[in-house]
Amino acid sequence: MNMKQFVQRLLGINKQKPSSPQSGMKAEKSEMMQKMLVMLSNTQDKELTCDDVFALLDQFTELAAQGEDVAQLMPLVQQHLDMCEDCREEYKVLESIVQNAI
Repeated sequence: MNMKQFVQRLLGINKQKPSSPQSGMKAEKSEMMQKMLVMLSNTQDKELTCDDVFALLDQFTELAAQGEDVAQLMPLVQQHLDMCEDCREEYKVLESIVQNAI
C-alpha cells in the first residue's frame, strides 16, 4: 500500500466525485487532511522555523542567483521552502527582486 492509498484509507476517501455541497465540503476537508498528513510524513528531526528561514533567505537567494546549488549548501532552508507556502512566496518575491537587479 502506497502513501496515497494509506491516506485515502485512513480518511475514508471514495474515488467518486462529490454529488452534493455537503459532500464537497467533506472532500475539501479530506484533501486538507491529506496534505497535512503528507507534510507530517515529510518532517525531519531537525527543521528551521519561519523566523530562521527569514533570517537566511537573503543569503539563500543570493547564492541561488549566483548559480550555486542551494539545496546542497542550505538543505534545511530548501526543505522549509518546499513545505511552507508563506516562506516560499517570500522567497519568490526576493528572487524576482534580485533577478531584476542583475
